Order: sequence, then structure tokens, then C-alpha cells
Amino acid sequence: MQYIVHLGYLLQLFALLARDVLWLRGILVAAQSVLAFYAWTQGLWPYVFWNALFVTINIWWVVKLLRERAAVELPEELKPIHEKHFAALSPPEFLRIWLEGVHRTAHDVQLVRQNTRPDALYFLLRGEVAVRQMSRDLSRLGTGDFVAEMSLLTGEPTTADVFALGEIEYMEWPAEKLARVRKTNPMLWSKIQSVLGHDLVEKIRRASAAQGS
Repeated sequence: MQYIVHLGYLLQLFALLARDVLWLRGILVAAQSVLAFYAWTQGLWPYVFWNALFVTINIWWVVKLLRERAAVELPEELKPIHEKHFAALSPPEFLRIWLEGVHRTAHDVQLVRQNTRPDALYFLLRGEVAVRQMSRDLSRLGTGDFVAEMSLLTGEPTTADVFALGEIEYMEWPAEKLARVRKTNPMLWSKIQSVLGHDLVEKIRRASAAQGS
């Protein structure tokens, strides 16, 4: 019986080494259950209470994480978008973020103003926009491109204006909703940053190819 307490702490060590949060929570359930059992055999009731409380909390988190990771069947129209532009997100994460956005259609609007902090992040579903600085076109963005992601990533004001060229269709994520995700779910936010970083790399690659030609 005296070795059980060592097993409990050894399991806690393994939990701290786990990279996946679900594994961390699951191993903590086992570790704290062992410690609670040991404390019960020794009549250490305060230790029984606290470890039982920790077990309850971690079981709640395990159930929550399993529900979040449950298989999600994406609508057919969203599957290509997820695979091509949001691959860093799991299907449940992607669907959660997608449903946080607002689907809009607009004509000849200005999405972004230079030297401001944008009100939202935009993802173009159809149409084309011009990125302009001092009335000079710097680039054109089209279907599958994000707009205003650089300012979102850096926290700095925008460096150019962005105008729709005719009619465009896009998804819009208000800045305050993204700030809430950043504060409440750092892991999901890091994946969103990966998605936006990949978009920036693709834009740089296209710009370099255009200059080379």
C-alpha cells in the first residue's frame, strides 16, 4: 500500500509530460484517483476530499474535450474550404469558427481603411479586391484570400486601403469575437494564427512569382 502514493505521483509526472491536453486531463484523473484511494486507506480525509474534487473537475474537462473532438460531418460546400485554407483546424474547430462569422455580399465597398485597426477579419468567397496605398494598386486578392489578417496578427494599424472591385461575397469575423477566442481558447487561437500565417506565405509566394515573371 505504501507504494501506491508513488504510483499516483508518477502518473502526475506523466500527465505533465503529455503534449495533448486530453491525455493530460485523462492521466490526471487516474493519478488523482490513485492518490484519493491511498488517502482513504490512511484515513487522510482532507486529502481524500481535495483529490476527489480534482478528479471531478478533470472528468468534466475530459468529457468536454471529447465532445469538442467528436466526429463532425462538414457540409459539402465547406469541405474544400476547410481542406485548402483551414487545414490546421480540426473539423469541429473549423465549423465552430465558421459559424462565428457572418456571410455577406457587397458591391464596390471599402473593406479596410489605411492607418486604422480593422473592425473584422475577412475571407473572400467570390470576387476580387484591390489593395491600395496612396491611390496606387499594390495587389489584387481573390477567392480564398484573407483580408486584414496582417493587422490582426501584429496588432498594428493597417498599411493600405482595400476596395471591392464590383460585387464580392465574403465571410466576416468581428474583431471582438476573435479577441474573445484569443482570451478564452489560446490553443485554438494558435491554430488560427497558423491558418493566417499560411495565407500570408502564399501571398508572398505569389508576389515573388509575379515579380520574377
